[in-house]
Amino acid sequence: MNLLKFDELMKESDSGLCQWVSEWRTFLEFVDGYFWNREILNPIVVEIGIASNCQKPFYNQFLNAEHIGIDINPEAPGHPDILGNSRDPETIEKLAVILAERPIDLLFIDGDHAYEFVRRDYEIYAPLTKHIIAIHDIYTDQWDESVPAANVKLFWKNLMAIEDKNTMMEIRNHRKQGIGLIIKDGGE
Repeated sequence: MNLLKFDELMKESDSGLCQWVSEWRTFLEFVDGYFWNREILNPIVVEIGIASNCQKPFYNQFLNAEHIGIDINPEAPGHPDILGNSRDPETIEKLAVILAERPIDLLFIDGDHAYEFVRRDYEIYAPLTKHIIAIHDIYTDQWDESVPAANVKLFWKNLMAIEDKNTMMEIRNHRKQGIGLIIKDGGE
């Protein structure tokens, strides 16, 4: 991975990128290596919850990816590719049309952080994903349900307890946000 280009994109994204630098760089390095080793040259990335859409250039420039962003917020500065609730059948159908029966290579779940919504996003989109599922905000020191990331942490903990087919790993930084990765072992 070209770290000079990474630093350049970090400066361009300014404070709009909703990731910690070390966590984001490690995640991209891992995904880039995974795709390179499997000769996946033009992966399809679906991101649920784009915030300011600052991640799109990273996916496009480092992974040579086709990025499809889904977000419910019409005011989002990043202009999602699909505007709508990720759990709405109409949104799922719009994605199906874009995918045209191609699998998702990388799914990044970072939408609504309520437990039930994270679970539903996972249930809906994981079967469409061939290689990597990433879930953001899997680690927080706070378990209070009023802290949105606490719900994601609980979902991740429950998923780890029942997952027995795929490799799971975590990328965490000192701030303890974290990205949980499910590597679909059958996707090779």
